[in-house]
Amino acid sequence: MSNEDKCCERCDTPSSNPDFGKTGNSVWNQPYFDHLNETFFPNIDISTLADESNIMLDRYQGWIESSKLNKFNGLSAFPYRFASVGTTQTLDWWHYYCSVNNLDLKTFRGEYPYNRDVYMQKNLEWTDSIDDKGLTQGDAVLVSVPFSGTGRVPERWDDMIKICNQLDIPVLVDCAWFGTCFDIEINLDEPCIKMVVFSTTKGLSCGNWRSGIVFSRINEGSLEVQTDWNHGNHLATAIANRLMEKFGPDTIPKKYLDSHIAICEHYGFEITNTVHIALAPKGPQYDEFHRDGIYNRINIAKALKRYKTKGNFYE
Repeated sequence: MSNEDKCCERCDTPSSNPDFGKTGNSVWNQPYFDHLNETFFPNIDISTLADESNIMLDRYQGWIESSKLNKFNGLSAFPYRFASVGTTQTLDWWHYYCSVNNLDLKTFRGEYPYNRDVYMQKNLEWTDSIDDKGLTQGDAVLVSVPFSGTGRVPERWDDMIKICNQLDIPVLVDCAWFGTCFDIEINLDEPCIKMVVFSTTKGLSCGNWRSGIVFSRINEGSLEVQTDWNHGNHLATAIANRLMEKFGPDTIPKKYLDSHIAICEHYGFEITNTVHIALAPKGPQYDEFHRDGIYNRINIAKALKRYKTKGNFYE
């Protein structure tokens, strides 16, 4: 038996492979931190930090639109810009918005489970999803692009947008994985889409200093007030600004796309549009990675690092 055959045999049980994970965390990009250590942290000027949120709000859209690998179109149609602590602060705002407006929050199966876990109006189950119950007036939608369950545009995106426009159902689009994706083109200028949020957490490895931006048609509530009062995390936004000055949004996908393809081919996974996410076949071999019983989603961030640095797979 060859070494490769032995490797594949030992990896038949996914839990035995330390390079496979279940989280949505992206691959850590060390050059980001090296750049901050060399140019930013030794020279922090606290007297100017209060300006950083406004700088980020002015810069962020251009940074998004500079991508050569993706087209997130329509952001100029949103008249308001707010600072956000990653995407999570905006997700929390959306939950509050749904509650005070008596809207029933709906997601697709496989969506970021945080949204189900923090929902306070009732206990949400998989069977409360759009897939199972559809959409009706009085609903609100939260959807991620790339989609948390697949690393792609949601399969029913076009149908969902059409129905939400017809029934006046408000939609929040969570683009937390922008900066780790490729070959995604999407139009965000739809009447039903009220907010679009982006984060530096994944694409700029800023999980320890989260910041983000909201493009909004709604101009009320805590996001608007905190931005108006400049009550943001100025250090986190300063870090984001320095990284955006140096690195484009395609840095991680360009660095790891070849590794993503090689890993998917080696293990028999489906290639997605997000470098740290792969889709495994259904069945007991990979069912421990299931997302709401519909996708077997595997985080391959560690496998990416291994293949990029060593050129091999876990043995």
